[in-house]
Amino acid sequence: MKILEREIGSIDFAENQTRTLPLPRNYAYRCLNLLLICQLDREAGSEGGPKDSCPAQLVKNIMIRANGRDVIKNYDMESLHRLCEQRHHVRPYIYAEDFSGYGAKTNSVLKVAARIDFEMWDAVRPIDSLLDSAGLATLELIVTWGTGLDVMNDTFDGASVTVDSAQLFVSSVEAVGVPPGTAFMTNKEYMIRSQVTAASAKHQIQLPVSNLYRSIVLKTHSDGDQVDSILPFSLTNQNTITLQAGTEVFKYRIAGCLQADNRLDCEMQIPERTGSAAALNHRLQELLQEGYYVLEFVKDGRLTECLDTSKLSSLDLILDVAHPGTDDFIDVFPVELIRPAVEAAAAAG
Repeated sequence: MKILEREIGSIDFAENQTRTLPLPRNYAYRCLNLLLICQLDREAGSEGGPKDSCPAQLVKNIMIRANGRDVIKNYDMESLHRLCEQRHHVRPYIYAEDFSGYGAKTNSVLKVAARIDFEMWDAVRPIDSLLDSAGLATLELIVTWGTGLDVMNDTFDGASVTVDSAQLFVSSVEAVGVPPGTAFMTNKEYMIRSQVTAASAKHQIQLPVSNLYRSIVLKTHSDGDQVDSILPFSLTNQNTITLQAGTEVFKYRIAGCLQADNRLDCEMQIPERTGSAAALNHRLQELLQEGYYVLEFVKDGRLTECLDTSKLSSLDLILDVAHPGTDDFIDVFPVELIRPAVEAAAAAG
């Protein structure tokens, strides 16, 4: 197979509106690359600040839909930006320091990038999950735009953030010359949101069963900011994450210890935190990816290690949670691999 890289097009900002970009249906997609550029004005406030990975919040939702009904990807750009950091071992491009703080800003030009992966990252055979578009009736990138104030956290008290202009640029990397009859697994991603309304040692989130799980990522956020305080870790608090089916436990981790392991396993360098105005030095301090917890099943790149839920009747996350803010949420981002129809039938039999 040969590699084709091309610019697909761009989508212009339309506040709180949904816009669709048809994608070419010639070859097998390895990935789509996204780059958002915008110009913002901000009226001064007295507290608060931009959310993590601002201005990614302008892109409130990203969906890849095939054949008018089959949703393959469904998430927000803020989360996708950080998921890419985990998967590709470096933070994607972001240029937004000018918008830090809560003061007045005029004509601030901000940029942030992300990647929609179809090929499987950190796998022995990444091409096993390419998206072959040749046989599809339609293939669409559907973007739901937010508002200017979406880029600021809940404590920001300024009157407005104005989007002068914004544009999302889309390019692709595709494989040309896929042998006829090749059957790929589908790399499906989506988000499940659970609100935390009280501290609980048994906060339960139910997950779908029937497919393979490559990984499950948890994101904790409070009042618009990523935080570790929903799953705190200290000398007095060792809150835990458990993944189980009935009495069978697949993962049982102290949340803070899992984050420390994620830093090594995902090879991340994190000199900044959400609320910091600048990167820290590396002499005596290396940080964790704030508010993110990666439950990984594939440790050596072989997709045979995925968690097979085809014979499970249930799958639950059981979390020991605190309730530090007013609006506390846990977002769950599963990565499911869906076998080709023939292979799935054989596995079920």
